[in-house]
Amino acid sequence: MREVDWEGTLLEATERVQKAVERVVANGERSKELGRGASGDVTLVADSEAEKELISALTKAAEVRVLTEEAGEAGARGARLTAVLDPVDGSSNFSRGVPFYCTSVAIADGQELDSIRWAAVRNLVTGDVYYAERGNGATKNGRRINSSDVRELRKAIVAVDVSRAAVPLIGRLAPLIADSKREVHMGANALELCLVAEGATDAFVDVRGSMRIVDFAAAFLIATEAGVQVTGPEGEKLAVPLDLRSRFSYVASANSELHGKVVARLAWKGGPQALAL
Repeated sequence: MREVDWEGTLLEATERVQKAVERVVANGERSKELGRGASGDVTLVADSEAEKELISALTKAAEVRVLTEEAGEAGARGARLTAVLDPVDGSSNFSRGVPFYCTSVAIADGQELDSIRWAAVRNLVTGDVYYAERGNGATKNGRRINSSDVRELRKAIVAVDVSRAAVPLIGRLAPLIADSKREVHMGANALELCLVAEGATDAFVDVRGSMRIVDFAAAFLIATEAGVQVTGPEGEKLAVPLDLRSRFSYVASANSELHGKVVARLAWKGGPQALAL
């Protein structure tokens, strides 16, 4: 079996996505909808065009099973490698003209989160590309990146996703938000996790129990290769299968010391069901 240059392949594939998305905008179809995809979310023209470009580039490079937000499962189902795609992460931002959205692609050689080997996230507004290969660190536009050394919450910029969260859950997050220097959320989780990877922000928290592997896989590898601590809400190891059914929560922090403080502020007991009581 021939060796694949996965870095080159992922850079080319995500560049094709950027050009496809730019064509959609030029055609005046930024907010045009096509129905609903496999995830149940609205599929935009941009989602569909981006997905076609990714699947075409990846299946040309190698025999891969494909998990993707719009089409569901595609490619060669029995393949050794799995590609996990989010063609346009932050599509709500895209449809409204908010300049913060990306494309995300990961390649795994197994069926669990820790089997991801190569990953790329491209900012579709700026063209910046984050890339990682397992065991070889993470880069942005070819330059090595590392997470920040901020260790105190009062100095930390923390992103918290509370989109469509129940009021009790938002209340449970109040101690973390109150103790942080600043709380932000920009609406494209893969790209926000990459901001933690490069040290622009210091933590990202999503404890709604609704995260999907397609939104997370590529940024997870990039972040961990940059030194980010990524766990479940109680500090437990994330054991997530590469499928389209699983939903989970996670906490990501720039370093282990800050991570312990973030997890402690969450005081997570019993998961989403307990918070709804």
